[in-house]
Amino acid sequence: MRLKEYLIDSLMNLTSDGIVIVDVNGTVLEVNAKFEELHGWTREEAIGQVLPMTPDEFKEDAFRLYQSLINGEQIKNFEALKLRKDGSTFYANVTVSPVKNAEGVVIGFVGVERDISEKKKAEAELLEREYQFRKLLKLNPEPISLHMDGIIQFVNDACCKLFGGASPDEFKGKSIYDFFFPKDKDIVGMRLQQVMHSDMDSYSEFFERKMRKLDGTLLDVEISSIYVYKNLGFPVVQSVIRDLTERKKSEETMIRSEKLALIGQLAAGIAHDIRNPLTSLKGFVQLLKYKNTDYVDIMMEELEHINYVVNEFMTLAKPHLSYYIACRAKELVQSVISFLQPHALLHNVQIQVEMDQEIPVITCIPDQIKQVLINVLKNAIESMDGGGLIQISCRNQFNRNLIISVKDQGVGISEERLAQLGEPFYTTKANGTGLGIMVCKRIVEGHGGTFSIQSELHQGTTVEIALPIGKTREYVTNKDHQDEGS
Repeated sequence: MRLKEYLIDSLMNLTSDGIVIVDVNGTVLEVNAKFEELHGWTREEAIGQVLPMTPDEFKEDAFRLYQSLINGEQIKNFEALKLRKDGSTFYANVTVSPVKNAEGVVIGFVGVERDISEKKKAEAELLEREYQFRKLLKLNPEPISLHMDGIIQFVNDACCKLFGGASPDEFKGKSIYDFFFPKDKDIVGMRLQQVMHSDMDSYSEFFERKMRKLDGTLLDVEISSIYVYKNLGFPVVQSVIRDLTERKKSEETMIRSEKLALIGQLAAGIAHDIRNPLTSLKGFVQLLKYKNTDYVDIMMEELEHINYVVNEFMTLAKPHLSYYIACRAKELVQSVISFLQPHALLHNVQIQVEMDQEIPVITCIPDQIKQVLINVLKNAIESMDGGGLIQISCRNQFNRNLIISVKDQGVGISEERLAQLGEPFYTTKANGTGLGIMVCKRIVEGHGGTFSIQSELHQGTTVEIALPIGKTREYVTNKDHQDEGS
């Protein structure tokens, strides 16, 4: 019997939980040392009191709990507010079990208490931190979405407005992938996974994509994401989604403005090129007044040449819709070289072309790529005051990229100036706008390619344009254009 009492006493006092034993009326029969520590009463003070650890307003609930246990319900596990001797309270996780005699009659109850004050405090702080974080995001002018495992948990007012929602609640529970094209889901998912497995403070660079609004309309955006576990206490990804609609319009306006400036600069060369065949034609017309000779054939050749130059001029000047089409790169490059050949001759410049045998078809907006090549070639020609050689090469790089390289023998560019090229309104020309290189870079990058310049003073300049091979964009073919016009 003493061994049994010793074991019971050890069980009561070696546990880290507070234990109290009461009879069916709630009168305390026994408590352990942890109960004394939690509540502040000594064993002698607690024994004989009726539920001293339960605030008066909750004692009726305790008696109803005891009655349900007497009626045979299972052991109860719940959170409750507990009272200390000094009147203060704390939260505890409580388990109440019935004690039965040999006949199976309930004669009392054992309550086990575990202090969860720190846990409740942490939860409250987390809720407050989350509330403040959401409040901050809600008023942020940039569209922001919080999502966990791809499921949207929260969007702020700006994001709701951007995607055409009436309330942020419309987005909660939806998959963020539903707002992307199906073909983009893999790359978006891969980027989000990289964010999830990266350092907490790292974020993904902004990348451009098309997204769908709630009504299905499309918009151009750029997205950056960051893992914000530390801020909220649970794993969630925050994505900033910026609307690029206005920026795209501005870029298109800039491209058109630069195109007009380029046309103006080329006008003198084109006029000179037209003047020569016109002079010949006037002379031949005079001769034809007297006799009918083979000069008619020469006149037709000159007329065809004039027609070609004028057509190229009009193609450059005429606004076009930005359709991505399958284009033969070789023909595109040759067309630009033919167009600028007279301008090169005026500057005593020769153009040498070297092309791989297998030049692939690329997906592009031909007018924009022509604009880039014209700008680059014109810069190369005008960099050589005393004339020289321009070497153009087109290479198929492992069937992944088409590399177009333009190398001149001009004055070159210093390292300091080279670093500034591409900045708006920075130019090395007396009459330049400073927009040409920047527009070229934006056009090439818009095609998924890269635009780079290497140069040294008195050593010439090499411009390299890399364009991806294959179907990299949603585009229509020439046949589609014909279908649209029919």
